[in-house]
Amino acid sequence: MKKNLVKIGVIIISISSFLPAASIRNQILLIEASENIRLESQQIVKNYLYFYSNPKKIKYRNEALQGIDNLDKQFRIIAKSTKDEDSKDVLAFLDYSKEKMKEVIDTPFEKDNPALMLDYSETLLEGAESISNSIDYIPSIEEKMLMKMKDIAFLVERISKYYIAIFVGQEGINYIEMLDEAIQKMEDDLTSLKKYEYSAKNLSYLVELKKNWVVLKKFYLNYKEIKVPNIVLYASLEVRRNAHTLELYHSKNQ
Repeated sequence: MKKNLVKIGVIIISISSFLPAASIRNQILLIEASENIRLESQQIVKNYLYFYSNPKKIKYRNEALQGIDNLDKQFRIIAKSTKDEDSKDVLAFLDYSKEKMKEVIDTPFEKDNPALMLDYSETLLEGAESISNSIDYIPSIEEKMLMKMKDIAFLVERISKYYIAIFVGQEGINYIEMLDEAIQKMEDDLTSLKKYEYSAKNLSYLVELKKNWVVLKKFYLNYKEIKVPNIVLYASLEVRRNAHTLELYHSKNQ
């Protein structure tokens, strides 16, 4: 990850050479922290919903709480790295949402808990993207591909979140539209990868990623006929591993 930050820093330097080194470093930290919050916003709720659907699997609750701790770390990084008042205001609200999430995780199950967690996750996502969008830089081709792989990991967690939400959601709340929208965004990301000329070896990793995604997507789309949340969980982790392999390639190739 430190190597990633250095490479992102080179991009920022190329267009912002007039900025002091400390300012450039702070921008790099903000980029990384906002991306981590973006992912955790989906992952925490996905884990909580798996726990909600099967209270015997305490490990999902523990993973959700670990995600809360990870958010704390990212919030501290942002607080130290920005002087922008708007970003500080956003951060304060994100911290509030994080605390409300922890309250839900720590209290007995109630009917409204899934909807509350889903709302808080969207607040965290919106805030993370707001902070990220406040940073101006022109990414290289490799940087764009690196961020695309991070986005694929994010979308896998987002789709899985809505998949399990369909099963535990209460009457009157429909998560199908959000599931379909996230699936379409994943399709768009995968289609855009065709523009990059991979070596034969790395092309094989991409083929494996797409093959595993096709299998996973069938489970997502056939949720009415085939209810296999545990299989979906493990299959989604495999797609994330595929994306991570290519993420490492783009990181080293910068």
